[in-house]
Amino acid sequence: MKKKLLTLAMAVSCLAIITAGTLAYFTSEDTAHNVITSGGINIEVVEKTQGEDGILTDFPEEGIRGVMPGSDVSKIVSVKNTGESEAWIRVRVEADVKGIDGADLPLSIEGTGPVLTYAVGSCWILGEDGYYYYTVPVAPGQFTEILFDTVTFAFEIGNEYQGCTANIIIAAQAVQASINGETVMDAKGWPES
Repeated sequence: MKKKLLTLAMAVSCLAIITAGTLAYFTSEDTAHNVITSGGINIEVVEKTQGEDGILTDFPEEGIRGVMPGSDVSKIVSVKNTGESEAWIRVRVEADVKGIDGADLPLSIEGTGPVLTYAVGSCWILGEDGYYYYTVPVAPGQFTEILFDTVTFAFEIGNEYQGCTANIIIAAQAVQASINGETVMDAKGWPES
């Protein structure tokens, strides 16, 4: 009986050794070090003006002088994706008007409406946070459609606006479009304003 038990134990041991060797043969472990580089998101606000001759030029940094009540000023605003990845884009438009003495003037005229108006393009939607959101992801090297192309000064502005300086400030932000929401309104990761 002891002989049978010893033979059985040796057979089980041999089988265990063979099984362990076989499993060791079929398993392996290795470590790989991978470098993942993410694409960059960069944008540029592009502001142009169209002269009476139809030629587009950069919008002058000093603005346009000699604006009269009811006049239209050509200010063509778009955003270029200068980064390496497709991007969702949003833009905030802020305005201020300063009198000839440098004092702030109202942006709206009581009973008539805003001093400055502009018509926003159809691919832009105004969010509850005051930003205009571009509804189409912008590929690298491409531009948004125009946000607006004309700023109109109200007919009703009074003498206090004579010689004033109007500034329209365009601040744009972008986040990656890839794996970041089905629409621009679903996108996450916008910079804090």
